[in-house]
Amino acid sequence: MNPSEIGARLKELRLRQGLTQKELAGEKITRNLLSLIESGNCSPSVSTLLYLAERLGVPAGYFFTDGDGEYMKFPVLGEAKEKMQAGEYRAVLDLCAALPEAALDDEISMIEARSAFRAAEEEARSYRLRDAGKLLDRAEAAASRSIYCTELFRRSASYARELFESAATDAVSPVLCDFGAVGEFVPFPVAAYFSSLRSLKNGDAPFIPLPKGDYGERHISALVLLGGDRPREAAKKLRELSLDSSLPYYMQYKVLGDLESAANAVGDINLAYSSSRRRLELIDRIRF
Repeated sequence: MNPSEIGARLKELRLRQGLTQKELAGEKITRNLLSLIESGNCSPSVSTLLYLAERLGVPAGYFFTDGDGEYMKFPVLGEAKEKMQAGEYRAVLDLCAALPEAALDDEISMIEARSAFRAAEEEARSYRLRDAGKLLDRAEAAASRSIYCTELFRRSASYARELFESAATDAVSPVLCDFGAVGEFVPFPVAAYFSSLRSLKNGDAPFIPLPKGDYGERHISALVLLGGDRPREAAKKLRELSLDSSLPYYMQYKVLGDLESAANAVGDINLAYSSSRRRLELIDRIRF
């Protein structure tokens, strides 16, 4: 690669990182020398190139690629990690999408998979379930390219997909009771909640203790009261739970359905009607 091409790549990377020539030059070279290198009017020595590469956080080989190789990931790798840590998952996905296919190695693919998974969860919380599903597709595709994404990640993605699809149903599938998916992306209390809920729906007693005060524990305890001929207490607890604005999206429809049942059990027609209406409104919000 000739000096003009090296200089162009150097300048492009400096500007991408928001550095002035003076900031990049530091104390080892002058700003004028850096300007000559960037304009292609001076060929940098090996030591100068190593110095600049270190300050920019890339291997020196980055300046000798044609832009389609693995080194293309380095200008965005640090930024992608920072944004993922900050929860800016959409921004991470945009960075990954701008990279050429050759730059999508194991590390970048892992970052893309994790960010797509978290972005999918954000969409699901807003009931944009079709978009959530598409992001899960992207997470699984990226995971298939990375050795860092284990079988647990893939099981977690399958779990999340089932969780999204259960948002407007009373059914509890065996997938949601799969403790083999528990890990970073599937908290234990979520699987324990669905396992307990499934047991109750099948007429059995829940066998896994849930954290006291957890949304799942509050729901399950209310159902135990309802099944134990204490419908008024159950209706009160379920109503309080249904009005909690931070109630997880995957519980809202189920809680409202149980509240309707409890209201019918105590003869509270108004409460039963309002619960039914709220469930219909919830279905209208969901976008598959």
